[in-house]
Amino acid sequence: MESFRKIAELYSEIEDITSHKKIVETLASFLRDLEPEDVRVAAYLALGTAGPKFEDIDLGIGEKLGVKAISATYEIPEEIVEEKYSTLGDLGDVAAGLCRRRRSSLDMKDVFEQMVKIRDASGKGSQNEKVLFLSRLLGRSTPDEAKYIIRIALGQLRLGFGEQFLIEALAIAFTGDRKNARRIDDTYNICTDIGQLAQSLAEHGVSSLGRFSIKPGRPVQMMLAKRIDNFEELEEKFPGEMAAEEKYDGERVQIHVDGDRIRAFSRRLKDISDQFPDVIEEVHKTVKVQKMVLDGEIVAFANERIQPFQDLMQRRRKHDIEEYIEKVPVAVFFFDLIYLDGRSLLKKPYYERRALLEKSLEKSDSIRFSRRIVSSDLNKIEDFFNKCVEKGLEGIIVKSLDEGSIYQPGKRGWLWVKWKKEYVKGVRETFDLVIVGSYYGKGKRKVSFGALLCAALNKNENRYETFTKVGTGFNDDDFEEINELLDKHFVDKVPANVLIEKDMQPDRYIEPSVVIEVLGSQITASPGHTAGKNKGDKGLALRFPRFLRIRYDKGPAEATTVEEIRGMR
Repeated sequence: MESFRKIAELYSEIEDITSHKKIVETLASFLRDLEPEDVRVAAYLALGTAGPKFEDIDLGIGEKLGVKAISATYEIPEEIVEEKYSTLGDLGDVAAGLCRRRRSSLDMKDVFEQMVKIRDASGKGSQNEKVLFLSRLLGRSTPDEAKYIIRIALGQLRLGFGEQFLIEALAIAFTGDRKNARRIDDTYNICTDIGQLAQSLAEHGVSSLGRFSIKPGRPVQMMLAKRIDNFEELEEKFPGEMAAEEKYDGERVQIHVDGDRIRAFSRRLKDISDQFPDVIEEVHKTVKVQKMVLDGEIVAFANERIQPFQDLMQRRRKHDIEEYIEKVPVAVFFFDLIYLDGRSLLKKPYYERRALLEKSLEKSDSIRFSRRIVSSDLNKIEDFFNKCVEKGLEGIIVKSLDEGSIYQPGKRGWLWVKWKKEYVKGVRETFDLVIVGSYYGKGKRKVSFGALLCAALNKNENRYETFTKVGTGFNDDDFEEINELLDKHFVDKVPANVLIEKDMQPDRYIEPSVVIEVLGSQITASPGHTAGKNKGDKGLALRFPRFLRIRYDKGPAEATTVEEIRGMR
């Protein structure tokens, strides 16, 4: 097993690199020299995680426990550790400064396994256990290793790159061609365990990409819908009959049934089973098969009516869950079935998957199927849309009924399209944007941000390009919540996967992590923003932006794309 010192040296080297291409090549060179099992562990550690993203990778180490671990390791009072932290601003640097060990006895597997133990410690006395495991690692570390161990434990590795950089590096290291990154990404949408995928590539090269399929317990990325520019475009996209389903404003959920074990995963592939034990119990009562994977939407639901999204957000909690089950009842509207009793249904057409869904699950008060109509008459589809809006829904999702209407994990293709009330002429548009910077506030906002620099995703370049500055629409609770979310993601320089013009530099840089929904009224050309900017051309900017809400259900990879923005002009 490779020594942890090597990956600490890699972290240190990458911290000084600003070029996207150079970071990817450095990662590829490092991975290429490892044994396959080491590649698996290195893939997790390169992203600063203790396992695949569908596991609970939050180690539960906050600043207080970090201070305790450092204090215990180096036998220094906590007050002195806190004093050094207030001066340096980084607990990793504090640990490095206090460490006197010159020889390491750690390998990557050691560190990873201890991080898993920290992650899995729970119940009474678990905080002391976490501190003990972390202190043991620090006690065997050199200064550089200690710095990065603390940063990983706090979830603050902050190397300025994400999964897409690692996928490009895997393509170069094990297939010899960066162009294969797209194929690896497609496979990663199905096998969402980056370590398992990396090890397979190290062992089998490009041939490993056909080896993965959906299975219970390992969620796939959810299929997404494209936006159309006008309603009449539906006839072009769906000649003949089409299915129009209600579009709900709730929590997208993928339910995995494996005998008596039932788990719920969010759109970001987080296990949310503990937030919705009532949903798990109701699925258990209504399921007619042994193994299945369902796709649906959880909504707040009372008196046979879907309640506002804000009500559902009260269920995003770790405590008082039983109280909020009563306070905010929910229902699930299922609309797809992608695995059934040992068979992947990803390549089956939509109409077949829908029929199997309705056969495999019983309806109940809180388990339902998405309401829909099937028609080739555009007037009937539009009438259905209008009724959805009158009921307070977002709009409709229109789906292909062709033989080729497969389920495409992680894809936003033309097999599904969305038509929302915001798209109707005269109504302003909404965008899901990634926060990449903040500007200091004035007056009441001095202790918080005054405005946020937000970016869209340029998929072709694997980077985030600035699109607007948002300074309105926030209330006091929003400021508090956003500040807390951003606190772990401040960095000292522009992340390598973010493009910001010189005149638009924020007071603080933020690694792409938090997505917010923004309302705006006009897209204009702008010399100050980089979204869609080419040589000699101006970028695109959003005028009159207003914050609507935090998109907990979306990650940076699901932000509005530059391509989508160009299509809205």
